[in-house]
Amino acid sequence: MRNKAAEISTFVFQQNDQFLLDANVWLYLFAPPSQPSPNYGAPYSAAMKTMLAAKSTIIIDVLVLSEYVNRYCRIEWAARFNIYTTFKAFRQSADFAAVGNDVAVYVRAILKHGKCCDHPFGSANILQILSSVENGSLDFNDGLVAETCRINDWKLVTHDGDFTEGGIEVLTSNKRLLAACS
Repeated sequence: MRNKAAEISTFVFQQNDQFLLDANVWLYLFAPPSQPSPNYGAPYSAAMKTMLAAKSTIIIDVLVLSEYVNRYCRIEWAARFNIYTTFKAFRQSADFAAVGNDVAVYVRAILKHGKCCDHPFGSANILQILSSVENGSLDFNDGLVAETCRINDWKLVTHDGDFTEGGIEVLTSNKRLLAACS
C-alpha cells in the first residue's frame, strides 16, 4: 500500500501527534563534524522546534537509534580516520574515543527529546518484509521502520526517498518522495 506523504514545512503539528524520526533526520539535527551541512536539513530542524512547541510526542526506536549511532561513527571514520583499513580497527583505536564521546553526547540529547518505545518485532509482518527484500524493492531496516509506524499509527519523519510503500503517513521535504507518494 502506498504511503501518504506531506510536506513537513506546511504540516500543522498537534499535541496528540506521534512521530518517529528516521536516522537520516537525526543525522541532520545532530550531525557528525565532518558531514557537510545539507541544505535540506533546515526544514527538519524547523519541524523539530515546532513539534517540541506543540508538545507532540517524538518516538525513539532502538533500530533507528542504532542506525544513527552506526552511521555517525562510519561517517567520521570515512572522512577523518580512513587510515584504519576496517571500521572495527578504527573503533578499537584511541582515535575512536572522541567520536564515541561525541555520538554519546548526541544520543543523550536525542533521548531527552523523545519517548523510548519497544520495537514491535514480534508483531511485525516479517515474511512480507522479507518478500520485499528478496525482490529488491525494500531495505530490511526500512521495512521494519515502516511496519513499526503502521502498527503503532505513528507518522514517520524522513528524507529517505525509498519510503513509498507501507501504508503509513510520512512527513518530508524530499520532493521526489512527495511526488512518488502522491
